[in-house]
Amino acid sequence: MKHIWKNLCVLTLVMTMAAGFTGCGKKVGDIKLEQGMNAVYIDEDGEVSYGVGESFGSDDYDEDTLESYIHDEVADYNKSDRASVGNAIEVDKFDVSDNVAYLVLKIATVYDFNEYLREYNKEDEDGFYAGQISDRGSMKIKGDFISPDKKKTATSSDIKEMGDSDILILNGEYQVQIDGDVKYISDNCKVGEDDIITTAKAEDGLSYIVY
Repeated sequence: MKHIWKNLCVLTLVMTMAAGFTGCGKKVGDIKLEQGMNAVYIDEDGEVSYGVGESFGSDDYDEDTLESYIHDEVADYNKSDRASVGNAIEVDKFDVSDNVAYLVLKIATVYDFNEYLREYNKEDEDGFYAGQISDRGSMKIKGDFISPDKKKTATSSDIKEMGDSDILILNGEYQVQIDGDVKYISDNCKVGEDDIITTAKAEDGLSYIVY
C-alpha cells in the first residue's frame, strides 16, 4: 500500500476522519498494527490479512478521497483477469487517527496477495513472492535457514527441494503470523514468544518464511 500513501501525499488532500478504530480493531491476526508497520497474517485456510500503518506529516487530507482511492484500486483488481474470484480482495478496515492511516485488506488467497502486491503495490519481483516454492519462477532463494524452535537447520538447496511447501519472501521489516506449521525461516528473521515473526530490514537482505 505504500504507493497509495505516496500518491495521496502528492495530491495534497484534506483528511479529517474521526477515530473509529478501537485498540483491538487495529490488529492483523494477533499483531497489533502500529505506525510504520507492515503486517501479514495467513490463516489456516490460506486467506491473507495485509495491514499497514502509515504516518502523515500533515492532517490536511480528505477522508472521502483517500477512502475512495483505496476502494477503486481494490475494485480494479477484482475486475481484472488476475483475480482468482470475484471479490478476491476486500477493504476490511480503514481509519485515520492521530495522523496515522490504518488499512487492513482481506485477501482470498495467497495467489491474490502475490498478484496484487506485485501489480498495484509495485513490489519488485526480485524482492517479493508469496506462493508455492515450485511456482516461484526465477525468484532466488538464498542463505541459511533454521526452524522456529531452532532445532533444525537447512540450506537454500534444501528449501528449493520442498517444492510443495509455501514460501513468503519479503524485502523489509514486517510482522508475520501464520496459522499452521512454519517449517523454516531465514536466519535473519526473529520469532517472538507469540510465534509472530519479525523479518529483517531491507539492508539485511531478503527474508524467507517456509510453511
